[in-house]
Amino acid sequence: MLTACSDESSETVSQKEEPTEKSTAVHTKENGNKTVVKESSPNTLQTKASTIKKAVNSKEADRDYLLNVMNGYQYIQVGDNQYIYYGINQEQNVFCMMEVNFDASGDYVENINFVDNASEEQIALLQNQIQEQQKQLSDLEQQQMEKELDDYYAQLEEDRQKEEEAQAKADAEAQAEADRKAEEERLAEEEKKQQGEEEAQAKADEEEAQADSEDEAQTESEPEQEEDTEAIEEEEPAEQTVSQEQAIQLVRDQQGISEDSPLLVEYDHVDDSGNYIIHVYESVVDNQETGEGHTATQGWYQVSPSDGSITDVTVDGY
Repeated sequence: MLTACSDESSETVSQKEEPTEKSTAVHTKENGNKTVVKESSPNTLQTKASTIKKAVNSKEADRDYLLNVMNGYQYIQVGDNQYIYYGINQEQNVFCMMEVNFDASGDYVENINFVDNASEEQIALLQNQIQEQQKQLSDLEQQQMEKELDDYYAQLEEDRQKEEEAQAKADAEAQAEADRKAEEERLAEEEKKQQGEEEAQAKADEEEAQADSEDEAQTESEPEQEEDTEAIEEEEPAEQTVSQEQAIQLVRDQQGISEDSPLLVEYDHVDDSGNYIIHVYESVVDNQETGEGHTATQGWYQVSPSDGSITDVTVDGY
């Protein structure tokens, strides 16, 4: 509600005022132990008063108009709808003040009383009113501060309780989830153990059945093995003079395949007659990135281990 006429510890009213109680803030400055009002221009204050009087007479002086005209001036509230704007020129020892009264609604200025070169009694009365309102303001601010602190600590306690409840709920949910996972792991472990036992038993049964089958087959094949043994003893084994490596080289020499040739010459197997079967082929890469490919067979050759003779058996399709 208060505006100041200088920039020392002052505030400027820029918004519409609402009717308030008498505990409106007052701005003064300290000079030793004596409280005095701030210096301003009494002549300017009188000019402002004349301007507002004209607006009052024309019914145009509402609260917003007053605040706009008196922007930057100091005032106090001395009644429900009564305010005093004041100024002092200390060099000329002149003090003036402007009493402003609003109507019952508190929206329109009803009248203005300008006091030029106020008496010492008026100045003393104004200063007493300023000091009293400062004391009231101090008490109100203290009460407001205590209320704000109480509200603050109450909110802290409420937030703490909510946080504890939320944490307790989260802990309960986490414990329930942990219990659920533990139960799932226990059941899975039991199922795995049971499955392992069943597989082990099935494997044991299969091995036992296979052993019985082999025993039966052995019993049935013993006469045949005796006959085969007798037939083998009657045959004269052929003398082996050519090794696998020699057989591979014989094929290389016959086919004119050098060591740096892309063709590969490898031993594959021994046929029923005991001859070496040599495979000649080329490795073809189909995919350069993966290295996948296939073999392209150039021929199959039969090499006798006794005399090294070579027979082309590609048509046999080994």
